[in-house]
Amino acid sequence: MKNLVLVQPGIGDMDMFRDKPTPPLGLLCAASVICREIEVRVVDQRLDSGWRARLAAAIDGETVAVGLTAMTGQMIFHALEAAGEARRHTPAPLIWGGIHASLLPAQTVAHEFADYVVEGEGEAALAELTRRLASGADTSGIPGVWRKKEGKAEAPPQASLLDVEALPPVPYHLVDMEKYAQTYKGGKIFFYQSSRGCPCRCAYCYNRTFSRGRLRAKSAELALKEIKDLRARYDFSLVYLLDDNFFIDQRRAMAILAGLKAMGLGCVLQGVDIETLARMQDADLDFLEESGVVRITIGVESGVDRVRRDIMNKGGSLELARRQVARFSGRKIVVFCSFIVGLPTETREEIRATMDLGMEILKLGDNFRIAQFYIFSPYPGTELFSGLEKDGVLFPKKLEEWGEYEWDYSHMHENSPQLKDFLERACFVSKFLDRKMDDYGAGSGALRILYNLYRPFAWFRLKSGFLKPLPERWCYGVLKNIFAGSSGH
Repeated sequence: MKNLVLVQPGIGDMDMFRDKPTPPLGLLCAASVICREIEVRVVDQRLDSGWRARLAAAIDGETVAVGLTAMTGQMIFHALEAAGEARRHTPAPLIWGGIHASLLPAQTVAHEFADYVVEGEGEAALAELTRRLASGADTSGIPGVWRKKEGKAEAPPQASLLDVEALPPVPYHLVDMEKYAQTYKGGKIFFYQSSRGCPCRCAYCYNRTFSRGRLRAKSAELALKEIKDLRARYDFSLVYLLDDNFFIDQRRAMAILAGLKAMGLGCVLQGVDIETLARMQDADLDFLEESGVVRITIGVESGVDRVRRDIMNKGGSLELARRQVARFSGRKIVVFCSFIVGLPTETREEIRATMDLGMEILKLGDNFRIAQFYIFSPYPGTELFSGLEKDGVLFPKKLEEWGEYEWDYSHMHENSPQLKDFLERACFVSKFLDRKMDDYGAGSGALRILYNLYRPFAWFRLKSGFLKPLPERWCYGVLKNIFAGSSGH
């Protein structure tokens, strides 16, 4: 039977402090149309160190193609490793998709381990490409599918954005969901996306290119029907809503939360912005708490109005951000705030102001969290990337170089070694400022103890600026390698 093999690459330490990785939702969405026509086999590098044997077993003489996905960063290294392994076992073409390949399709398809790139949403394009490969038909002219012809990238017609209401349900059955069953605050999580895209115009975000600045949402009725069907098949008590900006359509959002409450389900909200929060009354926040929202993530991003307005093109003032975050003080909802530092033209004093704001927010109560202070890396397809490119900044020309892009390292300050060193040290320490380790059913007891014991030292280091020497960064690297090795990353 003809089959399509899809590979989910490892992603470095992103899942290091979680007990299990997140499900390969991008691959599952991309497979939702074609899996109704041919067999789709999913191999996940993150599950264990035996992924090579599992990949070899998945590939056979009926394999039509091997597909891979990747975000910019370390995930590319793992994807290339998997692509090289696949090429050892089959002459079938290698198809790349996901965020990085979609933002730089011509550069990606030029690689020796890439034959095609599916740009943007993959459901329709991957299905049509797979059909043609299976039948031996000409693969030119498929909207959204780049291909290599005579060693050069051949651009396709642009694909239309998909109608999310018309798409088939995500085929979670293609994987063993128990292997991705994370817990948060004692609740078992199921990952679900009810909308795609965001109309905000943030200059650092790839969404303006990937989703063309458009929000496309499932109706509350459809989303709740799908979740109800999923709950009949899987055991979970929390829905992790992966929407980019959940409250853009507040009426729809509230209807979904009310429906989840009626089903006895709580939820975690991935994306919330301060301007939509500002449109909500205190009674609305009460409803969030009553309906079982256990966590929201707010993109504060900077503690300086100039940076927010002139560099990030982010809506809402710093004062508005402060007020909206403070509204959650004393509530049961965990508030995750995200921050970015090291942006173009941002001064050390402005970086310090953002860090001070993050620490100020953590003092509002035990329900506040920050993942860390992320170091800005210019993503292809963003306004900031385009501006830097016009200014003559040189960016990677091949996949291997893009694999170096990570939020723990400064790629913009090679000519300012002191600032680069400060950013990397301070952002490492910022991982340990709160109690997020206690929220997840993750890691060994010893790891939790070490994490929590280090917290006061992290606060001291960041407040005082006493960041040298930093032997704990070496220790973290050792632990990271241990966890990566044990999980097959």
